[in-house]
Amino acid sequence: QNRTSGIETEIQCVLKILEQDLHAGKNATKEKTPKYKPYDNAYFFILFVMLFYSFLALTVFFGYVRSKKAISKKDPYQEFIEDKDRSKNMAKNS
Repeated sequence: QNRTSGIETEIQCVLKILEQDLHAGKNATKEKTPKYKPYDNAYFFILFVMLFYSFLALTVFFGYVRSKKAISKKDPYQEFIEDKDRSKNMAKNS
């Protein structure tokens, strides 16, 4: 009879522990939400790509504008002579 009473007390303890776990609301099969999601910082990447391409576009744009300004800042007399030379060369070639 001592053996059965010892087993009964052990079973009672195990049952109490299991009941506490059930009432605590913990579920072993419930999926835990990860602390770090893989795409948490995706907006930083998007922002970086947008800034990179905007910088690239502005660089090309300002380079084009500067080249046009450099041509327009030429001495008008030089520009006239170059145009005259071009027209002579075109007349000779044709």
